[in-house]
Amino acid sequence: MTREELARETAGRTGLTMKEVQIVLVTFLDVIRETLSKGDSVFLRGFGCFSSKKGRARRVRDPRDNGVMVIPSRHRPVFRPYPALRDSVQNSLAPRTRVAFFCVGYSSAQTVSVVGDFNSWKDDHSPMQKLPDGSWFTELIMASGQVINYNYSVDGVRKPDPAYRTDASGVSIRQV
Repeated sequence: MTREELARETAGRTGLTMKEVQIVLVTFLDVIRETLSKGDSVFLRGFGCFSSKKGRARRVRDPRDNGVMVIPSRHRPVFRPYPALRDSVQNSLAPRTRVAFFCVGYSSAQTVSVVGDFNSWKDDHSPMQKLPDGSWFTELIMASGQVINYNYSVDGVRKPDPAYRTDASGVSIRQV
């Protein structure tokens, strides 16, 4: 996405004119550039951190006389995304896979659901269906290649999945 495309998209979402958005965008980038040039950092909560980092001096071969020359250290801008941005990109672009959850041993329970970091630990976001044999089942679509932390919520009480290992706090850990 170019700066102009970014301005056009922002103008469409905010109702501001293209010219107003371009002024704000150029000013925003100038402020970041000036802040980094002073050696300070720019923290955008939930997005990431712009900062400057000093590299190290390097010794390389001099192509003129096959000797050694030293390239002095340089300061360079760096961007470190925060977990919310990193996870958003991963969840959007990663291949998706179906993940099956089976909960057995709670045939007398009224409600069972899967709760975890993938649904903000909300008890009502991923309910399970009771099967005729008394076990519970649900299938969720998730980004492939991630490690999920989860428990079963059995009538409001969190229970680990005995089929997978748990951490010290009793939360099940599973690679999908």
